[in-house]
Amino acid sequence: MSKKKITIIICSYNNSLYLKKCLNSVFNQSVSCEKFDVILIDDRSNDKSLEITNNFKNNKNLKIIKNHKNIGLVKSCNKAIKISKTDFIVRVDSDDYISKNFIKVFLKHIEKGYDFIFSNYKVVKNNRVKKINIKKFKLKNLISCSVAIKSKIINKIGGYKNFLWEEHDLYLRYLKKTNKICRIKEYLYFYRFHESNMTKSSLWKKRAWKELYKKYKNKDIKDLEERISLN
Repeated sequence: MSKKKITIIICSYNNSLYLKKCLNSVFNQSVSCEKFDVILIDDRSNDKSLEITNNFKNNKNLKIIKNHKNIGLVKSCNKAIKISKTDFIVRVDSDDYISKNFIKVFLKHIEKGYDFIFSNYKVVKNNRVKKINIKKFKLKNLISCSVAIKSKIINKIGGYKNFLWEEHDLYLRYLKKTNKICRIKEYLYFYRFHESNMTKSSLWKKRAWKELYKKYKNKDIKDLEERISLN
């Protein structure tokens, strides 16, 4: 049997309202469960999240990790990355969901030898759906999920760091290590916008970008974006 290539990482905290749909989408893929792993880190939820998660524990490709204390998103992600055994990881947030062909399409592009693979996605807000078509590489258009990245490179650069935009910081460090970048044109990910979204506040976003620009010059970010061409 060939080695699995990709692990879906789900970090969950008090998202019982959306978690079932997320997990249903993950375990109803168009490919066999033998093609991918799933690691779910529960960050000491105090709602019904674990009860929902336990309904999926018979899936043989699922590993459930229960944090003994709340350690936050960054540490939970790094914890999952450390125990992952596949070449690639991709994050799926516990309040979002994915297309039935998510794994199938990502695996197809992994086989082509890319190191950084991301898909177009859809934003779901108040039962309306907006397509996000990333025709030109811009950091602000990427989200923390629906991006397949190599475990070897993530570990080499030290994983996620404690930033508000933890994914953008990771991408900036990661993309210094590779030019093998690919966009998947299909809309494979559904980003759910709701009242509890951490990033819904414009004030939060201003703080997050200000923090990132303390480490990275605006010119350096633009230079990176300019050198990446998408087919």
